[in-house]
Amino acid sequence: MPSPRVRFEGDFLARLGAFARRLSAARERREGAGSSGLFGVGAEFVGYRPYRPGEDLRLFDWNLFARHKRPFVRVSRREASEHWAVLLDTSASMGVGVGRGKLQAAAELATAIAALGSLIGADVQLWTSGALRGFRLRRWAELTGWMRFLEDEEAAGERGLAALVGEGARFRKAGRLFLVGDFFDLEPRDVGRLARRGRELFALRVVAHEELVAHGLDGAELVDPETGERLVVHVDADAESAYDRRLEALFGRWRTTAARQRIRYGVASARTPFEDVLREVVTS
Repeated sequence: MPSPRVRFEGDFLARLGAFARRLSAARERREGAGSSGLFGVGAEFVGYRPYRPGEDLRLFDWNLFARHKRPFVRVSRREASEHWAVLLDTSASMGVGVGRGKLQAAAELATAIAALGSLIGADVQLWTSGALRGFRLRRWAELTGWMRFLEDEEAAGERGLAALVGEGARFRKAGRLFLVGDFFDLEPRDVGRLARRGRELFALRVVAHEELVAHGLDGAELVDPETGERLVVHVDADAESAYDRRLEALFGRWRTTAARQRIRYGVASARTPFEDVLREVVTS
């Protein structure tokens, strides 16, 4: 059986454009009211970097130059955030879902994030978990290349977000870091280790509709997409209730830890349009 792949519909770019225009208009209204940044990020000081010839001397730190005899400029959170990284889970578990599966939904989210980044001139890097492949996007016109890159991906293998989290050197410059996947191979503390001063973390969990409900599964044969192991399940009312409680406990544990560590966390069904997910989790 072939592995699920990413396929963008013909109207997807038009949807992206309409969404981006709405976000751009909202951004202009916020900035006009004195609130800066597409996602509310201001000019908080986060550190220093070497001075580059031709830069605005108002950013130059003369005190640091006097002490070290080397030129540095102050870096604001806004500037640091212009480097974005999107970590996308392409493991076999992302192939779950009847109709619109998790990988398709996650790929659409990742692409919409890249489109939003292009609006403010961000340098957006994409990393996929299967073969640790990357793609770099710097302007809107490159979105078609980004989409072709993703259409070469398939939900296969056991390497998920945990494999990408362990490759922190690849995205060390990212001021905004987006993790998109089902998070079944991660604990909240694993994502928390990616936190650093001046970085915003976003954890977008995509779950198949079939994973959100246990109803109607009695007698069904379940297949682990990563190992191929098969299991016939028998589900009664008590088992359904227990499944619902465990799932809510899992999501609740993530929400609590994410709030404590200032991680923007959201859970969405693969059937939920990317516009709704990003409006609620990223741009609110």
